[in-house]
Amino acid sequence: MEELGLLFRLILAFLFLSTVVSKISDMGTHLSIVRAYQIIPYSWSKGFTYLDLGLQVTVAFSLLIGLFTTLGLSLAMLLLGAYTLAISINLAKGRKKISCGCGGMAGNHFLSWKLVLRNLVFISLAVCVGQWSGGWASVDHYLMSGSFEITNGAMAIFFSSVCISLLMAISGEISTFKHILRKRQG
Repeated sequence: MEELGLLFRLILAFLFLSTVVSKISDMGTHLSIVRAYQIIPYSWSKGFTYLDLGLQVTVAFSLLIGLFTTLGLSLAMLLLGAYTLAISINLAKGRKKISCGCGGMAGNHFLSWKLVLRNLVFISLAVCVGQWSGGWASVDHYLMSGSFEITNGAMAIFFSSVCISLLMAISGEISTFKHILRKRQG
């Protein structure tokens, strides 16, 4: 089960990492989307946007290298829960023509109950990671075991770095493909 936990951990890490990259690349649009939700006061929206991005970066890197994994998973569930609540509130008000603001590999979609279900699946993945994680590809494992060996810890960090590189390369290819498809459609 540790292998499945690792897979789910990396999926969640890449989800948050790709979302952060997408949002940072177009902060103006992201801020507009946060404001369109009309959940927090307008004057707080900019600060909230930066706080949200900071928490997402923390989640992404925590889960990617397996360091402070419990904190990363807790923040992931908190953020996904908050996003799900915000989407649900807007759907209950009949406000469906708002971009979810997800970005990254999750894509941008108009609000729908499918997004609520998708976020609940991601929360479930986070719960599974909490139950199944902690193997050789986790820095936490080596720090907590009491028998931390530099070579094993270095391997965990190296493994995580390779995963980051591969996932970012795949993300770049997907973005390029989406751009080509948009050009053909437009």
